[in-house]
Amino acid sequence: MHGGGARWATLAALAGATAYVGVVDPSGRGVYPLCPSRLLFDIDCPACGGLRGTHDLLRGHVGQALDHNLLLPGFLAVLGLALALWLLPLVGRPAGTLRFPRWATMGAVAVVTAFTVARNLPLAPLEFLASG
Repeated sequence: MHGGGARWATLAALAGATAYVGVVDPSGRGVYPLCPSRLLFDIDCPACGGLRGTHDLLRGHVGQALDHNLLLPGFLAVLGLALALWLLPLVGRPAGTLRFPRWATMGAVAVVTAFTVARNLPLAPLEFLASG
């Protein structure tokens, strides 16, 4: 594909996938991938609940989305920014690169790690972190 064709195709595929997640509830029906950590180890990975949360966000149910995954807004913000920078050539600008300072990267890794551990601990006060 020439002249941004790959970017247009990626944008179209993402729009289609987002529309599918918005219309077809991942909680009960549809064709969705299984989470390997849930399938193999019966634990929530940091992204578990992301599809259900995105479905709820697309329907305007912010509280329910956060109930599936508290980190979802951060994940979506970083993904959206990276995508926007990559798509800049479609509007005649050079593609950008998402770069974070080392301290921010290390902080994000620490938060995601702590979140993953906490959401899988069998403690009643932490049950709200689980994806279910």
